[in-house]
Amino acid sequence: MLALAAWDVVTYDAKAWRADFDHLKREMAQRYANLDWIVSHRQLNLQALDAETAAAIDNAHSRVFAVLALRRFIRSFNDPHLRLVSADRSQASRREPAVPATRTDVPAGASCEDAGYETTDYGFHFGFERFDGWVPLRAAHFPTGIAGHAGVVRIAAFGEDQYLAACQAVFRPGIGERALQLAVRARLQQELIDAISELKGRGVRYLVVDVSGNGGGTEWVTEVVALLTDRVLVRQAARLAAPACDRSGLWRGAAVCPILAPADAPVHLTGVGAWTGAVVVLVDADTGSAAEDFVAWLQQNGVAVVAGTRTAGAGCGYVNGGGRITLKEGPFDVMAPNCARFLNDGTNEIEGITPNFPAPQSVADLDRYAAR
Repeated sequence: MLALAAWDVVTYDAKAWRADFDHLKREMAQRYANLDWIVSHRQLNLQALDAETAAAIDNAHSRVFAVLALRRFIRSFNDPHLRLVSADRSQASRREPAVPATRTDVPAGASCEDAGYETTDYGFHFGFERFDGWVPLRAAHFPTGIAGHAGVVRIAAFGEDQYLAACQAVFRPGIGERALQLAVRARLQQELIDAISELKGRGVRYLVVDVSGNGGGTEWVTEVVALLTDRVLVRQAARLAAPACDRSGLWRGAAVCPILAPADAPVHLTGVGAWTGAVVVLVDADTGSAAEDFVAWLQQNGVAVVAGTRTAGAGCGYVNGGGRITLKEGPFDVMAPNCARFLNDGTNEIEGITPNFPAPQSVADLDRYAAR
């Protein structure tokens, strides 16, 4: 161990690490969609952060301390989608929650496990079992139950790759990645429709959708939103990082062009009406990314009231698989979100979404929230 530490110190190349840091800054200036918002609204001092990190790398004297310096740099932005990831270049390690690019489909692999599908905790995070008269119904992917007049359904994740059993049910040799994703999605959609139909058949008056702890996923989320209304919904389109100039001067305090492309026309979503009654959505500080998109669609269009705590503030992520910034010296790359989503009041979703009510403590709370 001492020999390894000594080797690290003797062979450490501060200039090479500074070159990596300079590359990271150039790429972030052009591709990190939330950069301007964080500077203007959170008042992050880029010049001071740049100087502090450069000095830390120059004086690191080892790779370990250089890595710690870059980690502090990334954490200064307080953005869940801006993060260090393994530099392993294998296909599985590069799979990120994203809106898939338009491309020729590629083989998914020999099995669902090869394709990166896995099992997560689908159970309720919220303590419905403490409510008087709680009646559990379904388990599996989308647990359901009844609390008073409420039908409750749990959605633990919006990423198809979190549902291994659903993948195994539709997998066939030679299937492509995108075809497999869509087949899994269709199966999960039907499971949700069946769960909602069962709750309707039991005469519940309103639906509670529990997305606490749901860290997000893919564009599948809009299809789930559509199940919960028969109306046409609208919200601002996500905006991509697409600057019209070289923005590297931003780190020196120079005036530069905006990081985001001009706003597109609002997006419309037509509901299919598997459920058309009142909806309460449960959220917490771990509700993020695509799950925040789910919350915003329903809250801003008056389809649902939201109960819980402020969401994670992850916002938009990696559209078309974009966002990875490759470094040379360290054992990691940096993922930087290349899109941003905004609420109706102009707030970037990375500030989180405020619920209408605190977390319910009883069935009576749920009744009051649904009535609103």
